[in-house]
Amino acid sequence: MKLGAHLLDLAANSSALVRDTLKAHGDRPLSEYLGSLVGDASTTIRPPEDFLSSVRQRASALYDPETAQAAVAELRANPIVPTSNHFGVDTFADSIHGTLLFALRPRAVEAPPRTVVVLGFSSISLNNLTYPMGLLLYDPKRGDLATFPQRLPIMPNRLKHCAVAAAPRLEAGMVDRARTTLRRMAASGDITPFGERSADQVLQEDFAAPEILSLPSHAHQATRINTRLWRKLFRDGTSAPRLVQLPVEPICADLLCRDLGNPESLAHTLLFTARTRDALLTALDGARGCWSLDQPGQPSANPAGTTFFWALTDSGRRVALTLRGPPSALRLSGTDPHGTELSWEFTPEGVTEGLREGRLFPSLFSCFLTLAFARGLRCVGGYYQAEYLPVMQQGVIEALSAGGAPRPMSELVARTPTNICLAGLQASGRVLADGRVIPAGPVEIAGAGGFTEADIAAMQTVTVRDAYLLAFPELFHHLVPGAVLPPGWGSLLAAENGGRSQCGVRLEGR
Repeated sequence: MKLGAHLLDLAANSSALVRDTLKAHGDRPLSEYLGSLVGDASTTIRPPEDFLSSVRQRASALYDPETAQAAVAELRANPIVPTSNHFGVDTFADSIHGTLLFALRPRAVEAPPRTVVVLGFSSISLNNLTYPMGLLLYDPKRGDLATFPQRLPIMPNRLKHCAVAAAPRLEAGMVDRARTTLRRMAASGDITPFGERSADQVLQEDFAAPEILSLPSHAHQATRINTRLWRKLFRDGTSAPRLVQLPVEPICADLLCRDLGNPESLAHTLLFTARTRDALLTALDGARGCWSLDQPGQPSANPAGTTFFWALTDSGRRVALTLRGPPSALRLSGTDPHGTELSWEFTPEGVTEGLREGRLFPSLFSCFLTLAFARGLRCVGGYYQAEYLPVMQQGVIEALSAGGAPRPMSELVARTPTNICLAGLQASGRVLADGRVIPAGPVEIAGAGGFTEADIAAMQTVTVRDAYLLAFPELFHHLVPGAVLPPGWGSLLAAENGGRSQCGVRLEGR
């Protein structure tokens, strides 16, 4: 058995999503798989105006009114968005390829100009998987895929635990230091001439551009840099959809400020009806992205989650919160790294005040509660989301039943699709000098000249099986942690990918 086939078997055994996707679509082209993401337009829940109004407001602030209107028109016509992305400068190959495939999907309703709206999480730290504090470079150190991708820092290391939402603006000195580091990497042979040239071009043209450095916030800078990188994916003359990237938490905070004041809303029912809340806390005890119960009825945050909301410190670090106190006087409380306690009254008024001040951020659970379960938005996720979102959905349904909530509320939650996934599928790769094919991020795609119209068409003919294998050198250890594999398995797989004639669009980045 070839290594690629073995890895697919391991992935299928580890992930029901991969198993079912391979079974249903493995030998089919990506065009057919992308078509399966399009829901029945007659049964799709229409996005409510409060959601669209928040999108318009946030997009107008980060972009301009025209872009905001295009985003709203797209979401009104096609209420489906990627939600596994991280907000901030994004050079993570898997999220870039996922967004590109999402852009290529057929749409239930055409709403020109074609616009891709992405909702990314901004409460996570700058050194998260997508590494928004710098660049991810898909240029293996001395050809060794064990050091792949390489990280090129731009922001200082002291900010690595700062939430992206609180990150300071990029400055010219940061970019200058990154270029110095890049030259040092090239001099020592840790990066190829192609890798150095491609990264330096991005640093000069996109990060160091005066119009970028003069923007008023890191969020403005990140969205504009991502727009520039997105356009560089497409060769001159190739049509490119408009990209609109927004942080998801402020949108959900806007909606929660409305919902928490309405006793008939789903959020108010789940969080402030005692019997329903207790059932919810128990149902999702220990679930990914939720919370853990130390003792029955005493919720406490675990490293992977928090109870409904995160707190944000003055230094920009997020703090997990727990519910403490007697039932008649519950508080959301947590302790920052310096031992200072942060606390809010757990009432609609107390939580709303924290959200409006920007000191409280909706958690992963609360974001999906607000967008997917309360408003029916179709959320396209990754491996993890496809596992935890159905669990959250079932927990909410159980809690509503236990609390005696009206049946239509549970029915609305149950109608929400929770297993839509585009992660781990890449339809193109970079060819190394020795013929190995490896994943490529936007830096390398731009350095190779971008995709042509013919490339875009060819991507859609790649099979789902091959698209998984192209992504595995970067992602497999996330999908199947602890798997026992032969030494140098990534390089072996990249060689196999290079030897398969139909293995995606090949970029000559040398």
